[in-house]
Amino acid sequence: MKLILASFGASLMALGACTASVAQEMPNTEGFRVVQTSTSGSFLAGRGAYEDRRAKVAANYFEDALDSNWDNLVLQERAFKALLASGQVEKAEAIARRLVEAAPNYEVAKLVLGAVALKERRYKSVEKDLSGSSLNTLYGITSNVILAWSYIGNGKPELGYRTVEAITQDGFKNFLVFQRALMADVGGNKQMARSLYEQAYDADPFVFSIVEAYARFLANNGEFDQSLEVIERVLERGVTNIELEQLAQKVRAKKRPGRMTENAQEGAAELLRGLSSALSREGASEPSLMLVRVAGYMNPKSVQIAFATADFLERAERYEQANEIYESIPQSSLHYHSALVRSAENLRELERSAEAIKRLNNIVAIEPDNLVAITALGDTLRFEKQYEEAEKAYTRVLDMTGGERLIDWHLYYVRGIAFERQKKWDQAEADFKRALALYPDQPQVLNYLGYSWVDQGMNLEQALGMIETAVSLRPNDGYIVDSLGWAYYKLGRYEDAVETLERANRLTPSDPTISDHLGDAYWQVGRKREAGFQWAKAKEMDPDEELLEKLDAKLAEGLIADAG
Repeated sequence: MKLILASFGASLMALGACTASVAQEMPNTEGFRVVQTSTSGSFLAGRGAYEDRRAKVAANYFEDALDSNWDNLVLQERAFKALLASGQVEKAEAIARRLVEAAPNYEVAKLVLGAVALKERRYKSVEKDLSGSSLNTLYGITSNVILAWSYIGNGKPELGYRTVEAITQDGFKNFLVFQRALMADVGGNKQMARSLYEQAYDADPFVFSIVEAYARFLANNGEFDQSLEVIERVLERGVTNIELEQLAQKVRAKKRPGRMTENAQEGAAELLRGLSSALSREGASEPSLMLVRVAGYMNPKSVQIAFATADFLERAERYEQANEIYESIPQSSLHYHSALVRSAENLRELERSAEAIKRLNNIVAIEPDNLVAITALGDTLRFEKQYEEAEKAYTRVLDMTGGERLIDWHLYYVRGIAFERQKKWDQAEADFKRALALYPDQPQVLNYLGYSWVDQGMNLEQALGMIETAVSLRPNDGYIVDSLGWAYYKLGRYEDAVETLERANRLTPSDPTISDHLGDAYWQVGRKREAGFQWAKAKEMDPDEELLEKLDAKLAEGLIADAG
């Protein structure tokens, strides 16, 4: 089970405005063309690979094109981005120098130059590359913070603090407070660090990085009870976090754990990781990937950065690339088995579920108390429609946790699905209700229970209210909107059903059940030709055998009484 906590809260709400300026920071390539036939072929192949998120392949093609047309700015810019996105930061830095010569305001290239110089402790070069960076754009602000970290590393902490304090862009306040706290900690200003850590923690008390850094600071100063209180405030929510759990053990033993970031290079890497995470949630995928790749270059030993990079690749559906990262995690790492679990989940996405189940069973055999592995095993078994075995896995986890944690709502929810698919409705209904008791108004559970009641003709008015609440929480979720339309249908409100199911169909146009429901609604309002079209469309979407049989009957005879 993957648990993701919100990070930095509202402190980065302005990132959308900053990322909107990224396009304006690109070099002006108008007028530059790829003119040689062989170069054009490599360019087009590279562009296609990049759009398909195969950055390493794209970089190879663009580099091939550059070999015969090195001065072409278009090729330089494309190769630079592809190299950066694929993690080849040193190669990207070589091209960045040429880009900055042609386009001095190309800020992401300047940022890379400064980051590489900081990694190599060439502090004067960092100052040369990054001084004068914008205080109003994403890459400009990031460059200024990297410059500040360079001052910290070069023994000029006061200059570093002032550099960050000069950034006043709305939305970055809390994020930069945390960066300043890390800088003061590394720079040896304990009084300033304490004040800033307290501010960051008060603003975001459940962000892992803030909690870890603040707890470490307290324990390093001998304040073990206060440190443990900060850690346990998070862990008491039922959160699983290996770093915090290990940190808690050290603190209980009255051991000073050391700082989260020990030097300027690690601090700058944490900056880039945090910004990448925030940008990813804002939907800015390209800047997010480039920043996390630079972070990994600056601190290659950071497992957190490795996981962040793999997580990005997973969301881009590049599961094999993500697994390459997981396979690089050493056995000595605390995260080794977590990496195995994540790689198994990716195998499932790659339709290699049998291999995933075998891998997860091996992990559980070695670590019988590994809640994450057992839950992932249950999920994979459920994905493969092995519902009875999935139910057993979820029950095992609930027996281990006691089933009273806030996050246990999800275990009751997925076990409820496993029960429902086995036609054990009483147990399923009890689990869905238990999930809602732990997490009232959880939209997935409201939708599943409400839809199940509707589909069985039970508790229709109550079910309608639950689904309406779910839709208000997830208005763009086609499956939940479909449930509302189907509730209207079951209540005989066919015009409302048509309107709502049409919206569900627009939101999720490739789901056979939604098309089937829309066809039924069309039939009831007399739009029989459109009904037939939707049923035929649903049949082409690889429905399961039960739905396929219903569709064949409807296409042959129309909608008979009680059909659907």
